[in-house]
Amino acid sequence: MYVMTALPIDLPEGFTSLVAQGDHVISDQVIARKETPKDEVVNIIQVLNLTRSQAKKALKKNPGEPVNPGDIIAVKKNFFGKVTASIASQIFGIILRYERDTGNLVIRTNQDTSSLELISPVAGTVSLCNNKEIVVETKEALISKGIAFGSNGEGMLFVLKEAFDSSNSNTLYYLDRRVEGKIVLLSTLTREVIVKGDSIGVAGFLGTTISHDDSEYLQQREIPIPVLEIDKELITTLQEWENKKVMIVTKSKAIILRG
Repeated sequence: MYVMTALPIDLPEGFTSLVAQGDHVISDQVIARKETPKDEVVNIIQVLNLTRSQAKKALKKNPGEPVNPGDIIAVKKNFFGKVTASIASQIFGIILRYERDTGNLVIRTNQDTSSLELISPVAGTVSLCNNKEIVVETKEALISKGIAFGSNGEGMLFVLKEAFDSSNSNTLYYLDRRVEGKIVLLSTLTREVIVKGDSIGVAGFLGTTISHDDSEYLQQREIPIPVLEIDKELITTLQEWENKKVMIVTKSKAIILRG
């Protein structure tokens, strides 16, 4: 039987909550949204101090062309043709239009729709909602107090049973292709185990202990897979979840039980 857990979900800057305290949410529900950014406008005449006729000739990009950060979109040249000033794009987008009368160059910004929505990874009840976070009380998550690093990761939970057998001293030997693409649960986390796991495609690691030296070493190496040191009392619950999907959220030190 799983107890209720308070799962904090960070509310990124610019996002507005769509839920309130006391609301019930379901897994994958949109709980916050960010308004689609408006088109970016650069006034070529003002920025480069040009006349209207000069501004049109200064453009280096035409309507319909893509722009990336760092791309030069307009230049100012002196009498000898030497560039004396320029405007570089700060965003990804597409040149929408150039307004001859005003000198405005309009850029339509590229924005992935999914990045404008914040999804709840679990079902539960909202217990806190402010400008910084949304907290969901749920039975579908476990929170740990241990060390966490790496990015978030998701996969089927694989219990490395040999690692819990006190008679086995070489956990590394049992880390084989069975664990590829999976979140691995074991007892002791070591740099050797995690480096090998990363090399063979493990999706993440959960373990009850990791030394300070190994943790520092792995973080300095910027190991990308999620590694979470969990409380020992969570072992039994996780072992019961074997062969089901879980997600590790390193920032909140949470294990999402996806089923």
